[in-house]
Amino acid sequence: DVAAFVRGINFKPEDVVPVGTPGSVACMRTKNVQSELDLSDVWGVAESFVKRDDQYLRHGDILVSSANSWNLVGKCCWVPDLPWRSTFGGFVSVLRADPGRIDPRYLFHWFASGRIQATLRSFGQQTTNISNLNVERCLKLSLPLPPLPEQRRIAEILDKADALRSMRRAALAQLDTLTQSIFLDM
Repeated sequence: DVAAFVRGINFKPEDVVPVGTPGSVACMRTKNVQSELDLSDVWGVAESFVKRDDQYLRHGDILVSSANSWNLVGKCCWVPDLPWRSTFGGFVSVLRADPGRIDPRYLFHWFASGRIQATLRSFGQQTTNISNLNVERCLKLSLPLPPLPEQRRIAEILDKADALRSMRRAALAQLDTLTQSIFLDM
């Protein structure tokens, strides 16, 4: 009732072109779905592969790995403002919030939570080497839905916690470098 899944586009490997080719759009795929959207290896495809306007990525979308190995199905990342007009391939889907009913960041934090990620994996429909996300079962999940201002407040708190965790990881990495430098100096 508060969000919808949008399926990605289909194309063949020989349809891939460099990003920025005239008449093309950037195309995200499962490789780009990391803890943050990874823009280091983005493909381009002809814009003609995008059949509907809802298949273009928007700021605030949640990019979801919908066909992958069992341990990665359901993995998601937030879509920020992008440097190119972008779409997404057939092995990923977009979870798009209805902003009049749910705050997109609130939905992202809920969907990315450990409990929901484990639930999503349990919904996976296994084929030979790949697991497919059962979108219908995902859409039936219920989530706590406080009023929008409270959702925004919760999302802001969780965003701050994520930022603190990120700074802590960076500080620990610098400490590791410092320890190695001191050892080499000795």
